[in-house]
Amino acid sequence: MRRIDRRDFLKLSGLGGAVFISGLAGCSATATKPAGEDFFFVQLSDTHWGFEGAPNPDARGTLQKAVAAVNSLESQPDFIVFTGDLTHTTDDPRERRKRLAEFSAIVKELRNPNVRFMPGEHDASLDSGKAYKEFFGEPVYTFDHKGVHFIALDNVSDPGASLGQAQLDWLKADLARQDKDARIVVFAHRPLFDLYPQWDWATRDGAKAVELLMGYSNVTVFYGHIHQENHHMTGHIAHHSAKSLIFPLPAPGSAPKRVPLAWNPAEPYKGLGFRRVEATLPAGYAITEYPVRKVADVAGQPAEQVFRIVAKRFEFLPREITVKKGIPVLIELTTADVPMGFNAPDFKVRADILPEKVAQVRFVPRAEGSFEYLCDVFCGKGHEEMSGKITVTA
Repeated sequence: MRRIDRRDFLKLSGLGGAVFISGLAGCSATATKPAGEDFFFVQLSDTHWGFEGAPNPDARGTLQKAVAAVNSLESQPDFIVFTGDLTHTTDDPRERRKRLAEFSAIVKELRNPNVRFMPGEHDASLDSGKAYKEFFGEPVYTFDHKGVHFIALDNVSDPGASLGQAQLDWLKADLARQDKDARIVVFAHRPLFDLYPQWDWATRDGAKAVELLMGYSNVTVFYGHIHQENHHMTGHIAHHSAKSLIFPLPAPGSAPKRVPLAWNPAEPYKGLGFRRVEATLPAGYAITEYPVRKVADVAGQPAEQVFRIVAKRFEFLPREITVKKGIPVLIELTTADVPMGFNAPDFKVRADILPEKVAQVRFVPRAEGSFEYLCDVFCGKGHEEMSGKITVTA
């Protein structure tokens, strides 16, 4: 497997950002299924074209800035995907089509011609997706790319936020054609799990879709809707939400109401962004988060280096990460099977890693070199060899 570290990302992209790596349970360098070729795609979400208001005084310019930032990537992605809420809701069918047409015209400026779309409830719930389909076709589809099977689900055209039995049957039939260790990526607008139903952050029958997916060992879900990063595990399935390109929303349950966070003139575009997802097969997906900001300021230093490590008997995925000296590091930790531990004594950080939970450790690397981390909770035969390496570079 070709290892992708932070320097590789910055060299490839020419942009600053935060990086973490999401390992897939069941994937390892010893997997029997041959790896596909590494590649990357870009995910953008919740552009809400047509929105106007105080939460984003540059509402008619943010999407264009994101397009310019993606176009500035030195290496273009294999494809680009918009995961819903392309436009802001309107009761007027004529205005809805006008906004969809304007959105289409803007994204046609992308250098990459391979762009895929999905609706959000703002695009599709009021007319069951009729206008959306006129511009972008069917919202439910699959495609295969370099060893990965991609599935786009529609949990928004039904105003009740359900997939519906017909779509679940379609998903079951599609999955039946895949090997149990097939590498599968699912795109959805809403979360498929009950993140915070009080704020409509759920899919009513999403658990049925997750149950169908649970029979496959290598599944990752990317979605939008909640206007912020959120990383969640249902069993061995990782779910990653994307930031919005219009305004951020508060963390689940952290405020009395689900209202946009206020625009801060001192930090314009704070909380807005897009991501690139590098498929580093067979081990998983490396996710790089990029902020939206003035195009001239795109190549800045990251505020924090973010990584995700998945622990499984008896290895860490990835085993090695590379960080920059002097820049704060956040490591998010999950386990695919039994309780484990993470201990990096040189950085004086440790954490318990529990199934279906995300633990975090933070530190600032002060010296260059290679430093060992290890599992310090006995997890069975092979525990003593369960370790990894953190390399600090200038």
